[in-house]
Amino acid sequence: MIESLLYPSLNSASEFINTSLRIKKFILCCGLFSVEYVGRSSSTLGLGERVLIIKGDGSVLVHRSKGYEPINWQPSGCIIRCEVEDDKMIVFSERRRPKEFLKAVFDKVYIVFSTSLIDNAKFLMGPSEEKFYSILFKHPEFIEKGLRLTSKQKSLSAGVVDFTGVDGNGNYVFVEVKRRTAGVDAVKQLDKYIRSQPTKFRGILCAPSITKPALSLLEKKGYTFRKLDLNRISKLLTIEPFEETLDKHL
Repeated sequence: MIESLLYPSLNSASEFINTSLRIKKFILCCGLFSVEYVGRSSSTLGLGERVLIIKGDGSVLVHRSKGYEPINWQPSGCIIRCEVEDDKMIVFSERRRPKEFLKAVFDKVYIVFSTSLIDNAKFLMGPSEEKFYSILFKHPEFIEKGLRLTSKQKSLSAGVVDFTGVDGNGNYVFVEVKRRTAGVDAVKQLDKYIRSQPTKFRGILCAPSITKPALSLLEKKGYTFRKLDLNRISKLLTIEPFEETLDKHL
């Protein structure tokens, strides 16, 4: 739920911000204010119309009307409070280690709103999982020279193997791919797929890196590790334009 105040008095805005701070909400305040910073260095930003953002983790950002980077900011873990003094609303942000202080002094508040944002998604660099597997399927040489892949995401009695194929010597192959460092669990997963088959399969574990215990177990099982070059894969991505553009509506 989003709560907001439009053109509030400074006292109303201050009370609203303090209430939102107590329950660690995301706060955005747009108004006419100046900024002072003292810490590892010092800076002042004169009066201007801009945006102050306070996040639930105690981080603070000040954005101007242009540019994507904040002109001032404080990292998470800051102690923040708001009060009204001499017809000014002041937002204080204090970082304990190292000692840093940021003070936003508002002459006017145009709008302030707060909400609770839920965002538990993982951030992964590089292509999406679907594109990632499609690229590898079209370019099996990224896994091993001479490899020919015959299926991807194939369902087995023991689970879903990433790729099946035939290597340059004619051996049937199961390929398990990890986008991060492969551990012992990845080796056990590959081993489970291979042991579930009546036909003999060669096992390949493909990842950007592998832990020492995983590599030791992999070699003991007689399987192969192939290092995955994520940068090479990312270079094959093409940017597809949006189907709808602004021109379509003009």
